Amino acid sequence: MLVAPAGELDRERIERARQRLEAMGFRVIVPETLFRRRGYLAGTDQQRANELMAAFQNPEVKAIFPGTGGYGTTRMLELLDYDSIQAHPKILIGFSDITGLHLALAKKCNLITFHSPVAQHGLGSPDGLSEFSAKYFWRCLLADENDGDVGFEYEPPEGAPLQSLRGGKARGRLLGGNLSLVAATMGTPYEIETDGRVLFFEDVNEAPYRIDRMFSQLKLAGKLKTPAAVILGQFTKAEPDEGDSSLTVDEVFADYFADAEYPVVKNFPAGHAPNNATVPMGALFEVDGDKPSVRLLENPVR
Repeated sequence: MLVAPAGELDRERIERARQRLEAMGFRVIVPETLFRRRGYLAGTDQQRANELMAAFQNPEVKAIFPGTGGYGTTRMLELLDYDSIQAHPKILIGFSDITGLHLALAKKCNLITFHSPVAQHGLGSPDGLSEFSAKYFWRCLLADENDGDVGFEYEPPEGAPLQSLRGGKARGRLLGGNLSLVAATMGTPYEIETDGRVLFFEDVNEAPYRIDRMFSQLKLAGKLKTPAAVILGQFTKAEPDEGDSSLTVDEVFADYFADAEYPVVKNFPAGHAPNNATVPMGALFEVDGDKPSVRLLENPVR
């Protein structure tokens, strides 16, 4: 089922995504009110919450595909019925603002969800998912792709290798997503649990000082003290504001993680970029900061 839990949708791109999914053999449910709009939101908070709950409660729905992120998920988190969601687990995909749902469902329902491309960006893009993105999207989501070897190592695109910021090897369950959303949910019932976790962060259109400020918030809250490991994804369009003297993003990363007591890798191929690897939130990962490498240790769909 296609849903709009955040920003308004692009009808042409969503229709293209629907056609591509149906060509693969999926039956796609498109709510009649999917393209509603209220300013920068896809309808009122209650409308968006009701639509998402209908997707979880519909026994015919096996996977829930948000159309896009943008903004809006945090406005409706308190309107969701988490007991009902936990009783009707479904595949939920998405990235960017959908991080709000990943964090809430991890905290309230202990469900694995999938940080991944969305229907509008990737599936519905003119050229579709990149070969790299499609490889990990379907490997993670399709049951028949999960029948063989357990887990796999992510292989970065050619010319864009993982980089080590801190060595060592550790395992833990993955959590995180868009850094802005992780910061925005601090102090709420949905704030991130980090002890013993493998943390993943990415962002877009954030100047280095704003990335710095969000990592500072997490550090002051004790959230960067005892994770198992940290994966830094794509921080795209992170140029300083015009006229500003600035640290680079890599300098910000080094300030917070170069002396960490756990492995840290950067340039992981996930986030606001054409090559956007799907990572199951809540699944068991291993991070090797010496190699460096990121490995999923289980098959999240059966």
